[in-house]
Amino acid sequence: MTQQTQGLNFKNVFFILVEPQTAGNVGAACRAIKTMGIRNIYCENPKADIHSPEAQWMAHGAEDILQNIKIVPDLQAAIKEMNWTIGTTNRKRGLNLPYMTASELGLKTGEFHWDNKIGIIFGREKTGLTNEELYYCNAITYIPAHRSHPSLNLSQAVQIIAYELYKSCYGVQKEFKHKMASQKQVHHLYENLKRVLHKVEFVPKDNMETFIMRFQRWFGRSHPEERDVKVMHMIFKSIENYVDILKKKSEQK
Repeated sequence: MTQQTQGLNFKNVFFILVEPQTAGNVGAACRAIKTMGIRNIYCENPKADIHSPEAQWMAHGAEDILQNIKIVPDLQAAIKEMNWTIGTTNRKRGLNLPYMTASELGLKTGEFHWDNKIGIIFGREKTGLTNEELYYCNAITYIPAHRSHPSLNLSQAVQIIAYELYKSCYGVQKEFKHKMASQKQVHHLYENLKRVLHKVEFVPKDNMETFIMRFQRWFGRSHPEERDVKVMHMIFKSIENYVDILKKKSEQK
C-alpha cells in the first residue's frame, strides 16, 4: 500500500555520495530514495562503475534514477548551488557544528525544503567524510545505533535518512518562505569579514582562521537567508566607510 506525496517538494533535496566504492551501494541508494519520492542524487568522483550490472540489479525499479545520476569532480561542485548542507557521520568530531539525529534532521528540513536546495552528504563506505569535507557543512546528522556495532552500510544510511525526510515532511503545510543563502554567498561573506577585520586592525587572541571558524559556527546555526547576508555586507561596508573617513581626517591634520 502506498501513500500519496501531495504537498512535498523533494525536487529541492539532493543526496550526495562522496567517492562511493561499491556499485551495488549506489544502485541500492537510488532505489532507497525513489521509494521516498526523492529523485536527485550526485556522485562525487565515484570509485566504482555506477552503471555496471551490479548497480543496475541493486537499483531494481529505480534504473531511471541511476541513469540520471550527476557525477561531479569534487564536493565543492556538488554543493555550490545548495542553501543548506548536512554531513552524515557516526563518529564524534571536534568541529562544534550543530548536531542532530536523523529524525531531527527530517523536522528541520521540513521548514526549508520548499524554497531552498538541501544537500545531504554521505561519506565513503570505509572512512566516511573527512573533517575538511565537514567544513563545508552547516550541520551534522547521525543515526543512533547500538554502541557494539554503530556503523551502517551506505545504502542503509541513505534509506533511513530518506525515510525520516519523507515521514516528517508528509502533510507539512507551507507557512513560511525561507530564501536561504547559497554556500557561495555565505563564504563570500566570510571573506569580506576577514578583509574588514584586517582593515580595522583587529587581532584575535589566537589566530584569524580560528576566529572566523567561530563566526561560521554561530552564523551557520542561524540558517542565514539571502537578506541576512546582504545586511551583514551593508554593516561591513559602513564600517569600511567610517574607517576611511577617520583615516582621511587624520591625514588632513
